[in-house]
Amino acid sequence: MKRGSAGAAGAALAAMVAAGAASASSGLDSPDIGVLQLGRGGAWVARADDPLAAYFNPAGLASQRTSAHGGVHLIQLSQCFTRLGPDGQPVPPSYTTAIPAPGSKGGPDAEVCAESGLFPNPQIGATFRVNDALAVGVAVLGPHGVGERAWPESLSYTHPTFGAMTQPSPQRYLLTSLDALMLMPTLSVGFTPAEGVSVGAGLIWGTAIIDFVNFSEATSAEGGDDFNAHNDLRTRARADDFFIPGFVLGARWAATDHLDLGAWFKWQDAVRAETDLRIESRYWTAAGVKNEDPCKGEAPGCNVTDEKGAGELEMQIPMEAKLGLRYHRPRAGAARPARSARSAADEPRVRDPMVDDLFDVELDFTWANNSAVDAIKVRFREGIPVRGTVVGTVPTNADVPHRWRDVLGVRLGGDFVVLQNLLALRAGGFFEKKGQDDADLNLDFHLGYRVGVGAGVTARVGPVDVSAAFQHTFFGPLDNGGEGRIKAVSGSAPSGYRSIQSVNGGRFESSLDEFGMSGTMRF
Repeated sequence: MKRGSAGAAGAALAAMVAAGAASASSGLDSPDIGVLQLGRGGAWVARADDPLAAYFNPAGLASQRTSAHGGVHLIQLSQCFTRLGPDGQPVPPSYTTAIPAPGSKGGPDAEVCAESGLFPNPQIGATFRVNDALAVGVAVLGPHGVGERAWPESLSYTHPTFGAMTQPSPQRYLLTSLDALMLMPTLSVGFTPAEGVSVGAGLIWGTAIIDFVNFSEATSAEGGDDFNAHNDLRTRARADDFFIPGFVLGARWAATDHLDLGAWFKWQDAVRAETDLRIESRYWTAAGVKNEDPCKGEAPGCNVTDEKGAGELEMQIPMEAKLGLRYHRPRAGAARPARSARSAADEPRVRDPMVDDLFDVELDFTWANNSAVDAIKVRFREGIPVRGTVVGTVPTNADVPHRWRDVLGVRLGGDFVVLQNLLALRAGGFFEKKGQDDADLNLDFHLGYRVGVGAGVTARVGPVDVSAAFQHTFFGPLDNGGEGRIKAVSGSAPSGYRSIQSVNGGRFESSLDEFGMSGTMRF
């Protein structure tokens, strides 16, 4: 029997939908998307000198010329998980068969890794200068570090006696595949009320389309994962949320000729998404291989439940704030290049670090209210039957705890202008504290501490700035030694419709490499 084949899938799916926000220290993201930001370790809130400021600090729009920006990150997210039981040993794939556990003699490797190719992540933006004091900006960003991910459904190995074999993958109850398409259009204004002071605000219209697959238990028993007697169910869920509203606020103050201060705040509404659900029962045979004929002797599709609008997901998106201090050394006595008549008119309000400065260094402090994500709310309509089971129905309540913590971070980065108005080099790094107890680890987001290092370059070719950057992010591993707290949804009433064993015990490791290129044309 199965009461909850959709629960775990829906919960993790909600987390993925929420990843639509390109964030600072939030558990939903790595530091800021954008090629200049990438090369400076994300230390950019006080500089804010390209059209992506419409999202990351709209006050920066007020000192920009009319311009257009396009960029792309190529993201490589590497993740591996070693599942362990409370005894610190790999969890066997079934409690009633002699199939070897991962990591044991004759079994597959204990560590399972996701397949993740280069994921392209584009950004576009534009700044429109209205007058000497006012500018309007627009930016469309994708999420950072989320895209397409595939964990194995089963593991292949060579048994010393029986030869080539497969068995269900131990992480399947957390995640097997994810395909996400998310955009965050932001419309902002930047205004200069007095010389050296600018403020800005923007409206966010977030959208997300997520396709997600994992497995759930039909019954639960001690000693291993219960896929026997066709008890595992494969769940595919799709959720669309075409309106995730929010806003950003920004400020910048040129306190002295050398010191700028910047500030940024973001609020966004919770993700609320209707979910379509597809469940396949009788997915494995008793031998732990995929069942190629689940409806033998019955009508085709007897094991498939396909339900539109089966339920709703809700997850809070953390508020975030940043404070930046930027020291810059103006280029003494440097003659400015010739300006157009239009540029000369607004020159007092416009800043161009590649012309005006020799170098700059920025220090940013970040905060994310991650503790708002205590649990992901997952609710389904009552009485949805699960075909291929005896009396199984989808549970009405499949909430999943996450118990995130607030996260503080620090960033340090800067530029050095090698050739005035022609070439600039940059470098930077960041640190963010741990945002989750190891016992609550999940494969949706990695909330270990993060350390990132990046470098980049900008070459100015006429009116176009061509930039490139690379950043590597180290994630502190989450390791609970097998003492995990997340239970899979199960159809077993004696265990409270949750698995007896945890499904997230073990060690989760991640790393992120990304290369970015962009172009900004100023008019």
